[in-house]
Amino acid sequence: MPHTFSSRSLGFRVLAGSLVLSTTLGLAACSEQSQDDSPAVEQAVGLAVDAPRVVVLETGTAPLRTFSYKDVPAEGAEEKTQDLTLDIAQGFAQAVGTAADANPVAPAGGDVTTLTLPISASTKAAEASEEEAIAASRDITLKVGNPDFSDLTQSPDTNSAAGFTLGMRATDSGQATTLSFAAPVDATDNGRALMEQYLLTFTSLPIVFPTEELGVGAKWTVDSRVTGESTLLQTLAYTITGFEGDKVDLDVAVSQRPSISAIDITTTETATATPESATAAATPTETPEQLAVMSSNTTSVGTLSVDLTQPLPTAGQVSWTTRVIYGGATNDTRIVQDTTSSVKFGEAEAASESTSETATESK
Repeated sequence: MPHTFSSRSLGFRVLAGSLVLSTTLGLAACSEQSQDDSPAVEQAVGLAVDAPRVVVLETGTAPLRTFSYKDVPAEGAEEKTQDLTLDIAQGFAQAVGTAADANPVAPAGGDVTTLTLPISASTKAAEASEEEAIAASRDITLKVGNPDFSDLTQSPDTNSAAGFTLGMRATDSGQATTLSFAAPVDATDNGRALMEQYLLTFTSLPIVFPTEELGVGAKWTVDSRVTGESTLLQTLAYTITGFEGDKVDLDVAVSQRPSISAIDITTTETATATPESATAAATPTETPEQLAVMSSNTTSVGTLSVDLTQPLPTAGQVSWTTRVIYGGATNDTRIVQDTTSSVKFGEAEAASESTSETATESK
């Protein structure tokens, strides 16, 4: 659906998909029943993931070592399950003003809705696939329990998606090669879309380790295109703050920016009535124009605790708000858009608030 903006002098109608892009993955009609008591789910459809660019900025201080995941059980060993609670928050706000009023710095958070998911995650060795440019070694499955959504008007939809399954094929370094989504056959269309939308926020935080030896203080970046946001580029900056054995503590910073410099819009203007035309109906005039990206900025804060013998972080939270300002060449109007996201990893027993909240940052 088009997003409508209004101001005192002009109305901006953005062409569908120009500013806010989302990916809703189609799911096949056939279904499969798991061996446990989980509801029957539809056949999953895979989504290829572009390979990120990993750049080491600093190797850190000695002792140095390499870091890679070790969550695939040994041959013949029993498959282990990691149970945890995943809180995923999203928010969007926009305002229309003048260039003088548009602050280019992103705020530290914004109003969000939160989807709380009990997760059971497991890993097995990945089977060979001819469709992957980079061979995956790990096949990770995340099964969703009974969700809790802070938007109570849509809770029946998210509740219908209990049993949703997210599959991730990945390398030992943490690089995802393929994502797959499988919804319960009884899930509503909106329930499926919401689950996919929020889980894509989770998958937009890949923890990819470099192949180089690293120590405390090591810093590296992971550049990627955000899955589901085809015009959004992202840089994740990781810093090792400590490690012991297979456990690693990380600081995380997020930076996002559009990959396009302008978007097409249609401006709508109604002529001012004159005494001669006062009784005639005013006819709006639509004119195609472009809105240029004037600036983009991200404010973020994040820490994660990673156990390399488990597929998901054991604790931590990453929160970020990206502000993009659009402006036209023929007027002083500015459209300011803020997108806020947060991903929190907690213990399986931890309960999260189910009311609308504001994601804030302390750094």
